[in-house]
Order: sequence, then C-alpha cells, then structure tokens
Amino acid sequence: MLLKRPITAFMLILATLIFGTIALGELSVSLLPEVDSPALLVRTDWSGAAPREIEQRINEPMEAVLSTVKGLEDVHGFARQGQSIISLRFKWGQNMDLSFLNVREKLDQIRFTLPEQAERPQLVQNTASDEPIAVLGITSLDESNPDFRTRLDLKRWAEQVLSRRLEQADGIAQTVLVGAVEPEVQIRYRPKALNRFGVSLSEVENLVSQANLFTATGELRDGWYRYSLKIQSRIQSIEDVEAVPLKTLGTGRVLKLNDVAEVQLGESDPTSFSLVDEHEVLSVLVKKEYGANTVEAYDTLEPLLEELRGQNPNIGITVLQENASFIRNAINNLLQTLLYGAVLAFIVLFLFLDNWRTPFTIGVAIPVSIFLTFFVMFVSDIQLNIVSLSGLTLGIGLLVDNAIIVLENINRHRSESTSILEAADLGTREIALAVTASTLTTISVFLPLVFLGGFEGAFFQDQAWTLSISLLVSLGVALLILPVLVTQFQKKGEEGSSVFGFNRFFDRMRDRYERSLQWALRHKGLFLGSMLVLLIGAVYIFMLVHKNVLPETKPQQLRYQVRLPGNTSLHATQQAARSLLGQLKSVKEEGRPIRILGGYTDQTNLSNLSEEGMNKFTMSIPVDGYAMADRAREEILDYFEQQPGWTAQPLAAENALNVLPSSSEPPILFRLVNENRQQSEQLSGRLQESLQSLGLEMALTKQYEQELDTYQLRFKAKNLLQLGLSEQEVIQYLESLTRGSWITDWNRQDENVPVRLVGYDRQIFTPEDITLDLKGQKIPLTKLVSIDRASEPEQLERVNQTPVLSYMADISFTDWWWHGADIRKALTGFARETGTEVKVGGSVLSIASLLSDMGLLLLISVVIIYIILSVQFESLRHPLIILAAVPFAWVGSVLILWITGISLNALSFMGILILTGIAVNDSILKVDFMRRYLADTGDLHRAVTQAGLHRFRPVVMTSLTTIFGLIPMLLPFGDGYAFRQSLALALMGGMVTSTLLTLYLAPIIFQWVEGRRIEN
Repeated sequence: MLLKRPITAFMLILATLIFGTIALGELSVSLLPEVDSPALLVRTDWSGAAPREIEQRINEPMEAVLSTVKGLEDVHGFARQGQSIISLRFKWGQNMDLSFLNVREKLDQIRFTLPEQAERPQLVQNTASDEPIAVLGITSLDESNPDFRTRLDLKRWAEQVLSRRLEQADGIAQTVLVGAVEPEVQIRYRPKALNRFGVSLSEVENLVSQANLFTATGELRDGWYRYSLKIQSRIQSIEDVEAVPLKTLGTGRVLKLNDVAEVQLGESDPTSFSLVDEHEVLSVLVKKEYGANTVEAYDTLEPLLEELRGQNPNIGITVLQENASFIRNAINNLLQTLLYGAVLAFIVLFLFLDNWRTPFTIGVAIPVSIFLTFFVMFVSDIQLNIVSLSGLTLGIGLLVDNAIIVLENINRHRSESTSILEAADLGTREIALAVTASTLTTISVFLPLVFLGGFEGAFFQDQAWTLSISLLVSLGVALLILPVLVTQFQKKGEEGSSVFGFNRFFDRMRDRYERSLQWALRHKGLFLGSMLVLLIGAVYIFMLVHKNVLPETKPQQLRYQVRLPGNTSLHATQQAARSLLGQLKSVKEEGRPIRILGGYTDQTNLSNLSEEGMNKFTMSIPVDGYAMADRAREEILDYFEQQPGWTAQPLAAENALNVLPSSSEPPILFRLVNENRQQSEQLSGRLQESLQSLGLEMALTKQYEQELDTYQLRFKAKNLLQLGLSEQEVIQYLESLTRGSWITDWNRQDENVPVRLVGYDRQIFTPEDITLDLKGQKIPLTKLVSIDRASEPEQLERVNQTPVLSYMADISFTDWWWHGADIRKALTGFARETGTEVKVGGSVLSIASLLSDMGLLLLISVVIIYIILSVQFESLRHPLIILAAVPFAWVGSVLILWITGISLNALSFMGILILTGIAVNDSILKVDFMRRYLADTGDLHRAVTQAGLHRFRPVVMTSLTTIFGLIPMLLPFGDGYAFRQSLALALMGGMVTSTLLTLYLAPIIFQWVEGRRIEN
C-alpha cells in the first residue's frame, strides 16, 4: 500500500505530469471523430444519353448485379442526362475495404454488357478525406480579365507545378481543379472542300488517328544485343496536324488536311466554372490523405504556398476557404474551457474545506487524471477532437468527487483514531466500495455503445474512452494517492478556519435542510405527488423540445444550390451566377468573398455528385450572425421570385461537419413505388388529400421536378437507301456538326490534348435548320429523319431496383413525432386502395432513429447500473431506491433545454446519458450510509436523519464541483461553442434537479420501503 511509501506516490505523480505533457503535444487534432459512412458510389458517364436510356441500359442491369454484394443494406440509383449514379449503403460495422473489392469484382463482370459508348464505371468510396481541407484561388496578377492563352498557362502551371508540389507533401493526397480551361485541337472541316476532293469524314478521322500512332513493333537482335523498334507519332505540333496527308491528287499534289479544314488550338466545352466576387478564378480543392490530420496537413501546406508565391510573383495564390483554423480555435477554446472549469472546481473546494492545505490535497486529482488521460489517448491512438475533449471537460468536476468523498470519510475518523495514518487507512477502506460503485455506474453508461454501433457508437466512442479513463484514474488517485497526501500535509488536531465565513453559512443551510427533510418525511404523499406531477410535465415538455441531429451553430456561411431550367447551358448558368452575385454584394460580410462553383466540380465526392449539373451552381455567402443571415435569405428569396424557373435549395455549411449523416436531406420524403411514373404523379394529389385528412396542413412538392426538352430523331430508311447514305454516315456527320467527333489524343508535354473533328458552322439552334453536305449533295436533315420534340425528367430515381417518384413534404419533426403512426397507417390504406406502395425517407427519420437508439442506450445503461449496484450491495431493493433519482435528473435536462431553446440532439442526448451515470452517485452515498446505520442500530428514522446530516456536505460539494466545472462550457465564445453548450446544459440541468430531489427523494423512498419490510 502506498500509505507507507510517500516518495513512490510523489514520483508517480511527477511521471504522470511529464508523460502527459509530452503526449498532449503529440496528439492528433481534429474537429470531429472520423466517422466514415459505410457507403460506396458507382458513377458511369455516357455523354449525350437521355435519362430514360441510362436508366434502362445502365442502372437496371447494374443494380441487379450489385444487389448481390454481401452486407448491402440499400441501393439508390439516379439516372440523369449523360450520367448514371448508383449509391450503395452498407450496414454499419461492415468491412468497407472488402466491400470495395466485392463491388469492383461485380463491375468487372458487368462491364461488357453496358453500351459501348458508355465509359468504364468509376467506383468512389465516401470518406472524410473527400472533403477538401482548403480551397485555393489561382489568378493572374498581370491581367484582370485573362484571355484563353493566359488561362491555359495558369491551368498548366497548376497541374504541373502547384499540384505536384502539394501532392508530394506529407498528409496531402490530391488536388482537384475547378474552372480549368481544357484545350483541344479543333479540326473545322469545310464540307464543300471535302466533297470537291472526294474525301469523307471517316477518311479524315482514320488518317489523323494513324498519324498519331505510338507503338512498339518488335525488336532487332544483333549478336549479344537487342534493339527495340518503336513507331513515333508524326504529330508534334499544330503544324504537323495541318500537314497530315489525305490523298494524292491526279496532278501529283498531295492533299493536306489544311486544304480542307482549319486547324487551331481552342477551348473545349467547359464542364465547370469558379467565380469569386464576379471574377473568374481557377479553384484548387486540396484533399488530405486518408487518416491524415487536417491541422497538420494545412500547416504543411502554408509554407509551400508562401514559397510558390515568392517563386511566381505574377501568379496570385489565395486561400479561399480552409477548416484548420476553425478546428484549431475550437480545440483551443475547449482546452481553455477545461482549464477554467478546473479553476472553478478548485474554488468550490477552497470555499468548502477548512484549511488551505486540503484543497491542494484534493486538487491534485484534477491534473493527474487529465494528464494521465492524455497519455492513454496517445498510446491508444485516440484523437483530440471536440467530442473526446468534451468528455474530459464534462468530467472535470467529477474528477474530484471521489477525492472529496474519501477525504470527508477520513476526516470523520480523525477524532476517533490514534494517528492520521490510521484515520486515512480506516476512512479509505470504509468508503472504497461506495466510491468504486459510483465510478463504475458512471462508466457503465458507455458500455452499451459497443452493442449499439452505428453512427452514435462511432461518433461517441472517443468521448466514452476519455471520460472512462479519466474517471478510473480519479478513482485510483482517491484510493491510493490521496491518503498519502493527507498523511503528509495534514496534522492531527489541526484547527480549521472558515473561508470568508462560508462554512458557517453552509452549516445554517444544513440545519434548514434537516428541518425541511423532517417535514417531507411527515408528508410523504404530498411530496411524492408533487414529484409525479413534475415528471408528467417533463414528459409533455419533451414533446415540445426542438429535435435535431446536431446543434445549430451561429451562421458564418450560407450555402445554396441554385438550379436553372434543365436545358440551360453552362455558359448561361455562369452568366446567371454573375447576375446573382451583383445582387448579393450588399448583404455579405465585408472582407470575405462570395464563392460560386458551377457545373461538375468534383466527381470523386459523393455529396457533390448529387448536387451538380450543367444547369446548377453552388453559392457560398459569408455572413456574421443570425441578423445578416436573415437579410441574405430575404434578398435571395426576393431575387428568385423575379426569376421564373429558378430554384434555390439551402445546403449544409461547408466545413468539417459535412461528414455527418443527414446533413443535406429534406425533412420528409414520400417515395411512390410504381413502374409507371406517370401514374405515380397522378396519384400524388390523392396522396396529399389522404394525408391532409389527418389534420396536417401538408403540401407535397416533387423532389426532382425539372424537365429536359429533347429532340428524338427516327431514320427514314427508304430515303436513306434512295440517297445512298448509311445511318452511320449521318450519325457521324451530326456528331461532328453538333458536339464534335473525337478522333485521338495528342500527347503534348505531359498533357493529353483531344483532337476533335467539328463542323465549320456550329450556329445551329434546331434540327430543322441542319443541312447535310454529303457526297456532293445538300440534303436537309428533315428528309432523312422524322423529328419530334419531347420532355423528359431531368433525373430518374430508383430505390432497391424499383422506380420511384419522390415528393417532399413541408412538415416538421414535431408533426412527425405526434402523427407518425397515423401517417404510416394512412400510407398503408393508400397502398391498399391504389396498389402503389409509399416509402418514407428524409432527415426526420434519421432524427427519430437517433432518438430511438439513444433511448435504447439509456434503457440498457439503467439495466447495467442496476446490475452493478445489485452486485455491490448484495440487494435487489436498494438499487431500485438509488435508480429513482434517474428520471428526475432527466427532468432537469429537458426543462433547461426547453427554457434555453436548444434542441435535443446527439450531443445533448449524450449529456443526458452521462448524467444517468452521475445522478445515482449521490443516492449511492446516502443509501449506503442509511443501510449501514440501520444494520448497526436498527433505528430507521435515525438512520435516515443521520444520512442527511453526514452526507449533505459531500453530496452538495460533489454536485457543485461538477456544475461549476461545466460553467465555462456555456460561454458563447469561440468556434464550436454550440457543441459544448449542448453537452453542458443537458448535464447541468439534470445535476441541479437530481441533487435537490435526491436529498429528499432517496430518504423518503428508503424509509417507506424499509418501513414496510420491517412491518412485514
């Protein structure tokens, strides 16, 4: 035992502080735990294909094969113009590396059954690394409005210099360019010249392609030596393309490509654009390696950017957005909160304890527990993030609770013992069982996380570990180190002194408590009835409290996805974005630019894929607080009311919180499952009436309501035969005339430049205006094909291999909470009447599932606490008395959330979960004393009264140290305060009610239960 070895105890404390300090400097820092969603995404591009064709020829066969992958929970497919997207969601806990390989194997099997024109399916794994840690803006400082050549030079510099330098740095995996100009060699043929010389388009394509050959044809052997034979491309420059020979004329002259076409290096049709305050810039998305630390990766990035700025004075490199500062500030604020909480907890000790030595004796438990926790976190590879550090901060007051209880019991034995050593030994041994039980009950609330799994288990695992480790360490300090310090720093017979007269004030409070307890014992029925009314009222308030997945933070950025009519070109989308930027200049925060990304920006990011398109752009507006955010929203709404066909959908803020589930889903989605989507659309009105009959003012809006106008061409076979034309010749001509026909890729200085055959005149607005110049004939397209104009949905959706039509409902979580069962019943009746099943989705269901899982977690935690207490006390009755405090702890949490207007979310629910383990601690002390005293004296009333007197001081002290330790977490300053505020409020509110009510409730129930037992 360490009581007789004080030097050993001091050296252990010193070693803990040294190693803990070193570990704190080495801990990996992040904003939130890396919770990788168990999802994969398959993207298949088929340029120019309509959504219906993509659904039939790609999505349907691919979904059928992919649905056989092991562990798959949900298949969600989208078909839109030129692209197929299939989202695969797996069960939580699934080995995603193995799932990735299984899906890749299935894709290899189905690859050759897909259309030849479709590109190879791309498999994307959704991880936290998909979100960029920084967005850079690259501009030319010499030109405010750069031309094509300057923009091309910037793009090449970004690819060949910037990207390579960054990707070589530790922690940085990839850079993605947005708004980059893409060059292509455009061969603009003249139909009259081709006809005059008798050259077809297919001959031009073949000859240009053959001139760009690069292949190894074999090797020569010369005795001991071997020499490889390689055929090099004849195309090394634009002039080489122009000089490609087409044929030899009758005069002996060689007909070259520039005789029948103009060849130039031009800009290909862009797929994305990037605007910063109306200026077009090249944006670079910087992504970190999987498992790398965001802050460390950005710290590596900054000096590299400074170096590149110095080496390239004519290129502007601006950091448009980064997450590292937010993370660093949030963690530093939380560390400050931890320090302030420790100081406040120490002040409580200083006020309560009788002499100046005692607070320092107990206070050593705080730094020792914290620094040893840091060391264990480093060894166990636990990140320092908001969740893990919040666990430590929540426990700051708890770290001294065990020490307070042990010290109080030691002091009780000092007057009866011959020495301080004997008092320390007896006092520690007597209370060891109770403090161990109280610590284990607090820790036990986290055990169900192992069984719960899912998002909650992964998200709160770090918090569970840090809080559990710190509490176990504080228990060890209280039982092993504290008795040693008491024997070394306190003297027998030392007189205490009241600090500012606080103890005299506290003694008067204890006397008042004793009188009020006697009154409550005489009026048990009235007191218990009041408690029951309070409990019922809390249940009602629980229904009214706003519920969410995460707490709402102070707006610093508004993000909207703007959708224009389906056929809008990217150029028109960019012009629309510029006009909107001009409207919003007056409502944004000064010094921070509005950023817009349009088109297809990042095809490796799961969330971006579902938000992007040629007719869409994402806008990020910097704001400062709720007032500015409201003004910006009003300005946007006013502007969009004047733009028919435009829609704006709010998106989640662009920061490290985007990795969380349900961040961008609509609240409620009703998906009508029917092979005939037209019939589903006709039934939507009937569905709305059915739901409104429940008393809900509900309006249904189609989720993907935009339509695309398409021209459908059907060949006239008879006319083709009469004119001696083939369908392939017409298709080839139309392709080159409209979007350009790809021939080959020219390898130019580590850059692949497409070579494309394009029509000389591309100013064609309707198919009826097209005239084909083939085989010396001018043939109107209308003579070869019939032309119909049709409208198609912009995006077609399938869920689990079944076509669906999704409608958004404008109801809140509260409506769903109260009427969810009725809504499901109405949907069942609707399915019986119409034969169309309706599936429900949306973020509200995620919230309901979260609350359900957390409720199950609470229930399991209470059961585990009961088991632990039953084993500790060898009784089935006493644990029930102790657990009576738990519901009244929840009452305080619900009340304070309702009063402050803070939502019941994952973090506040975790505060309630921790409270469940803490709330029983006070009851454990009181019940333990009462049962011991009753066993020794047999006087029930005396046992209850003495428990109130002897345990009033440690109960109030432990509660106040916990509450005061949490006060700094409530202060609304610094980044991330909303997260720590939700945790602290839920815990503090419950601590207040559980402490007040336990002081009365536990004695009343104990007297009632034990009195009935004695009577029987």
